Amino acid sequence: MRKSIMICLCILLLTSMFVTGCNKKEENIQKPMNTVKEERNENKEEKTIDYVLFLRHKDKPFLFDEAYSIKANDEKLKGMSIEEFVMKELIDFEGFGEYINAIPKGTKLLSVKKDGETVIVDLSKEFVEGLKKNKEDTYLTLASIVNTLTILPGNEKVQFMIEGEILDKINDVDTSKPFEYIQGLYPDK
Repeated sequence: MRKSIMICLCILLLTSMFVTGCNKKEENIQKPMNTVKEERNENKEEKTIDYVLFLRHKDKPFLFDEAYSIKANDEKLKGMSIEEFVMKELIDFEGFGEYINAIPKGTKLLSVKKDGETVIVDLSKEFVEGLKKNKEDTYLTLASIVNTLTILPGNEKVQFMIEGEILDKINDVDTSKPFEYIQGLYPDK
């Protein structure tokens, strides 16, 4: 008889825990849903633009991505496209920790134009003059720009110009044709 009472008590206890536990889960689910709705309303008021800078590791031949956001109505964006803004951010990047700016000091952005899904980037001669004179470093620097621009919506390719001219090669890297997003320059995680 004691066994029967114990079994009944255990079943009753488990049932009450199950019912109570289920109700609490529903309450927890409701709270995040309300929070998401509030966040969506805030996002409608202040739209942000997300972008990614692809940066070079200081000691290794790899690129790393660093995500940023800017408010769509920020003064920094006035009078320029997102592509031009992102290029200026990449050129002016100071570096931190293990990340460095792959673009040579003194490089100036002469123009950024779009032709369909191709972004045409015209850089000053200091870009070529400041590059290390080897193919690997040049390729990493070009990839930093290409990946930063092609990760933006609507951009599939990047064509490089130096002082208004398309060069056939820069340090043995073929620059006569537009580049698409460059893979394989990231460390295995």
